[in-house]
Amino acid sequence: MDTFTDVYPVRDCEHETNDKLITVLYKKKKLSVIERLFFKKLNNKPYKIDLDEIGSFIWNLCDGQNNVQQIIDISREHFKDKIEPANERVELFIKQMNKNKLVKLYKKK
Repeated sequence: MDTFTDVYPVRDCEHETNDKLITVLYKKKKLSVIERLFFKKLNNKPYKIDLDEIGSFIWNLCDGQNNVQQIIDISREHFKDKIEPANERVELFIKQMNKNKLVKLYKKK
């Protein structure tokens, strides 16, 4: 039976690295009518999300080579108690990134 921990997350937007921390850059897909009319500069300006140490570590592992369970295990080994409960934190992070279309999820056959 397939579970969420069997999927492979892959980054789906640009990012910058600054002193080992990641800033995710993305463009808002749909602008409201008001945003299009009055804030034309927003059309091309990327939005930014600054990730903390744990988020940056997980982001770097979202390369299509590791499934969610492997990312949990690697993160737990690296951060020890600091990331606990690791399963919940890693899954929530990846689900949020997927919901906001910043990562895509794949199943390997």
